[in-house]
Amino acid sequence: MRNTREIVSVLSIGILLIGGLLPGVYQSPAIAQIVQYSPHESLGENITTQKHYLLPSYLEYGDLVFFDIPAPPGRWNVSGYDHVAIYIGDDRFIGSTRNDVTHTLEVNISTYSFFMDVLHYQNPMFARVITATPEQRKAATDWVFTRIGDKYQTWDPRKCADPNASMITAKKWYCSEIVWAAYYHVGIDIDQNGWARDFPWFFPLWSSVSPQNIADDNDVLHLS
Repeated sequence: MRNTREIVSVLSIGILLIGGLLPGVYQSPAIAQIVQYSPHESLGENITTQKHYLLPSYLEYGDLVFFDIPAPPGRWNVSGYDHVAIYIGDDRFIGSTRNDVTHTLEVNISTYSFFMDVLHYQNPMFARVITATPEQRKAATDWVFTRIGDKYQTWDPRKCADPNASMITAKKWYCSEIVWAAYYHVGIDIDQNGWARDFPWFFPLWSSVSPQNIADDNDVLHLS
């Protein structure tokens, strides 16, 4: 019996080790290529209170989700939406938000339940850039994949779509900036205010884009 238990133990450990080395199963090959930047895959194991949320069946690759951030106040500290991200399928979104493993802010992939249960975002609203073709929505979203791992932009409100620009924050993105830049790369400006100064008032020469600016743009259709 002792030998049998030892054999079973060894086999169990081997299975666990092999299982830990195997990558997650993804529907999108693009996501599989950046699995190292997808820490939220393990949320089901780490968060016992995680719920299963049924996302609308009409969501397509490249659609948008907006949230309110209840407390502390959102970056913009104004009424309206405080966060936006892009839908990539399989209940996942890509954008600039917190990495739950490194606890840093960066461009990465998050699950919907991560937004709701961990970050406690509220009042989700889904939308689509209706002036973009499916090919443009795909190209815009695929561009964000190329920025995976870029750090969050915390202090410079100027928007910039070119990561190779001379600005020291060109490779850093706040959430609405990366979404705006994605569609700007395919020729669609989803900032309601364009390049005019809109926020904050104390930087009169700088133009920024907030989640609410995107939600209010004529290119964006609210689906919920």
